[in-house]
Order: sequence, then structure tokens, then C-alpha cells
Amino acid sequence: MSYDVFLVSGVADRDIAKLVVRRLRSLKFKVAFNQNQTDETFDPKDARDATNSQSVLVLWSENAVKSDWVRAAASVGNSRPGTLVQAAIDKTIPYEPFRQEKRYSIEGMTSRKTPEGFYQLVEELGRREGRTNLREWLNFGSKDDDLRADWLAAHPNDPLAVDARKKREKDLGIKPAPAREAIGAAVLAAASLKTNGTKANVAPVAAPVATAQPNPLEELGAGWGAIVAVSVAVVGMLVLAWAFRSEASPELAATSHAIANSRMAAASSCPVGTVPRSLLTVLEAGPIIDDTQPQIIDDTSEPDGAE
Repeated sequence: MSYDVFLVSGVADRDIAKLVVRRLRSLKFKVAFNQNQTDETFDPKDARDATNSQSVLVLWSENAVKSDWVRAAASVGNSRPGTLVQAAIDKTIPYEPFRQEKRYSIEGMTSRKTPEGFYQLVEELGRREGRTNLREWLNFGSKDDDLRADWLAAHPNDPLAVDARKKREKDLGIKPAPAREAIGAAVLAAASLKTNGTKANVAPVAAPVATAQPNPLEELGAGWGAIVAVSVAVVGMLVLAWAFRSEASPELAATSHAIANSRMAAASSCPVGTVPRSLLTVLEAGPIIDDTQPQIIDDTSEPDGAE
């Protein structure tokens, strides 16, 4: 978190430090201040808050110059140009390198008394934040409501005016518009809940307009006729094939080894004397030949087909 002011004081000066913090916060400055601090250790959290602050305000006093914590915090502010702001609770002069820097005297400050040095301190802190005429606001009395209203109207972007506007809207029951960052965080949270299986309360989404979807059966209607025609043609071809197979001609049965697989079928299909001897010889069972032994070819034997 970023702050406008990181306030540094000695532990023994907590009362005056709390008074300064209340005054600054009433002017809507965001002040980082640990009122319960009891040790002198400048820890990482202190370093982070000091680094994330626009100004580091050090309240110097006799107690502060002896505090290691105050000197460490002041050194962090002094390491960043334009960050360190010094105020003096008493007439004690701090050590170098803080001796030469300007210090606003708030010696003798109480809840009823405001030294000139505090007005100057507020003006310097306001200048760093782009705020003007804060001295005028500090001088308004309890009955100066009209003057305050005019001041707020003349400074609409000042944190005082922004806070007054929020209070007025709250009294009227007007809810402030969510910031863009908050909207984005809400969307991410809703998506996370939905992912984890939890029903999220999200804004309803308008249902899309229904459009006519094509019927698959209607799209296939045009192709049913072609499918039926092809099926009929295939069945017809199968029937014709079966018919031709059952009524084969005598000539086809005589010459086809797959159908006429015997000598009697071939002899009955042809007239006497027309069956070649080679065909009858092939159909007769011959001797078993041992093809593992060398064969002797007899050239004097008659060629196949001799009568």
C-alpha cells in the first residue's frame, strides 16, 4: 500500500506524534504510523512503508537524535531526493546530514494551539500532492459551514471534496459506481468459483436467437432414391450370376475344368471321337512321381496327342 506520509518519531515522543497524525489524517493525508512501536529496530516492513510513501516526515527532538530507528528511517527518506521532510519538536539540532536541511518548528503544539510551523509543514506536504489552500481550510471555525462548502466547490478534486461528496451520496442512499479494477476482480472471482464447481452469482447472459437447424433426415431424403436404385441393381446382378451358373452350356461345361471335373462329364458332353486324348490323359490318375530323384527323359516316346 502507498502512503502520502511516513511519520518517524522517537518512542518517547508518541503523544505529539499522535497529535500530528490526527491533524494530517483530518486533512485526508494517508499517514503510515505505528503508534504501538516499542523497539528501536528498523525492520523490513518499516523500510517497505517508507519506500512506498511520497514523503518521510521526521519529528526531531532530544529523544529522536538518540534513536537508531529514527536515524535509519530518516536516512531512507534522505536517500530519495525530494522525499525527506523535517519538523522540530524542540530546539535540538540533528546530526549530519540532516543538520543543514530545513526544519518546520512545531514546538508547543497542542490540540488547541497550532504553531505557524505546522501550517507551513501542511502547505509543503500539500504541494507535493498537488493540493493548494490547505492553510485556509485549517483556519475555518466550527460555524464556517458556508465557507467550507465554497472551498469544496472551488477544489472538487481535493481529497477533502471527494470525501465530502462520498458522504453526501451515502446519506442520499446513492451507491457509488464500482471501479473498473473491482469489476475485473469480480469477473475473475466468478470464473474461479465456476471452475471449482461452485455456482457463482453472475449477471445473466442473454440467450442467443434460435436459428433453424437443417434436419439430417431431410438432407438424406434426396439420396434415398439413388441408394435404392443401386441396391436393386446389385441384387439383379447377383440373380443373373446365379442363373448363368445354374444353366451353363455344354460347350462351357466341357472346356471348364472347374465345372467338368471328371472324364465322364467331358465324354457325355462331346460326341464320340471328339474328345482330345490329352484331356482324357489329364483326367486319368497317373503314377506317383518322386521328384527328389533325377528324371530320365525318353526322347523316343510319342508326343502327347498322337493317335
